[in-house]
Amino acid sequence: MMITIHFLLLLVILMISELVDSGRTDWSIEKNASFWRDQARVSIEQALGRKENTRVAKNVILFLGDGMGVSTVTAGRIRKGQIKGQLGEDCITEMEQFAYLGLSKTYNIDYQTPDSAATATAYLCGVKAQLGTIGVDGRAKRGDCLSSSDAHVDSILDWAQKRGKKVGIITTARITHASPSAAYAHVPERDWESFDGQNFNASHLAQGCRDIAHQLVVRTPPIDLLLGGGRRYFYPVTTFDVEYPSMRGSRIDNRSLIDEFWKGKYIWNMTQMNEFELGTSQPLLGLFEPSHMRYESDRSQSGDDEPSLSRMTEFAIEHFLKFDQGFFLLIEGGRIDHAHHDTKPRNALDEFVEFDNAVGQAKRVLQAKGVLDDSLIVVTADHSHVFAFGAYSSRGSNILGFGAKWLLAVFICTTSVATVTSSQTHSNSVRSSNIGRRIGKRESFRSLG
Repeated sequence: MMITIHFLLLLVILMISELVDSGRTDWSIEKNASFWRDQARVSIEQALGRKENTRVAKNVILFLGDGMGVSTVTAGRIRKGQIKGQLGEDCITEMEQFAYLGLSKTYNIDYQTPDSAATATAYLCGVKAQLGTIGVDGRAKRGDCLSSSDAHVDSILDWAQKRGKKVGIITTARITHASPSAAYAHVPERDWESFDGQNFNASHLAQGCRDIAHQLVVRTPPIDLLLGGGRRYFYPVTTFDVEYPSMRGSRIDNRSLIDEFWKGKYIWNMTQMNEFELGTSQPLLGLFEPSHMRYESDRSQSGDDEPSLSRMTEFAIEHFLKFDQGFFLLIEGGRIDHAHHDTKPRNALDEFVEFDNAVGQAKRVLQAKGVLDDSLIVVTADHSHVFAFGAYSSRGSNILGFGAKWLLAVFICTTSVATVTSSQTHSNSVRSSNIGRRIGKRESFRSLG
């Protein structure tokens, strides 16, 4: 089955047996020309000795780094190396150990700058569409229920289920958010996640549309595994959250979707996930936060009973390998995008690091189970962000710190994030530069990230 995948960054798995030298803590060895000649020789030998895997993939894993543009990958690579005590620039990430790399342009049919909804429809359904729409073709207009009624398109998840594969979705965002929902939902408005009376209301229902959460739980056949956030979208406003007693559900239709419709196991913390018997045939729905899951840096320091993306990835693969059916698994690092929107470069890069860790975890589990050669891993992004780094920083400079140049009496930050919404501009680099115009004010930059 041929599909067109529109994406920003694509890496398809073919393991490199011997990596060139990387992960250095100083660059003195790089002064010698022989070092670079040796690196080139090893790279060429790897390319010439590579054997093509001509098997048909039994298992497919699509890793989606939301908002993970080229600048994020580059800065994230440096960040990952520096976390390990290395210089950072020569670090080789898990995704960069794949043999095939490509670049592709991203756009929506009506917008030059795409969003995560229509791009998800592109790479999951093979159809480009209008901004803000999910699981529908270009005839559907954003927010117009009637225009979407005959515009539904199926997804790679549907195709996999028809071939008897197990299917699953993992995300650090809400399970009803734009990227994951394109695998199962059909709506002309990405904000119709819940029957909340504001974004989705009775008039939409009367026209024949359903909110995304409702579509998920009534889907037949059900999705075998779902792990992410967003549980408040499945509960009425009269229900208090199981973990945060001050929070309530978002639905005004007085329906508890999980209790009424979900035909499987429901969990809301990592302890319950770890206790789940792998290979159990019943579908599994895990919603670990009322909204999006926590940023990885916050999660790892909090001690909360919430799994990391790497742990969810390991769990899902080991679970699906208990069956001999093969599987399709969508794994989204959704909060890379959110951190960029929030102008928090530290969180964005740490989310990237954990996303890359999950890629490595998938490779290791598949290798340990002896099925790596029967598996296809694709790592991609849906769009980029207005994220940049520069400032002529010296080698090994903290990617979240200051550049080495003094320009116009302003400390130049290595990374900057600027998000423009309507006429309002939010920029960490600009804001911080204004604060730090005087010598001795470097503590003002602590808010970066």
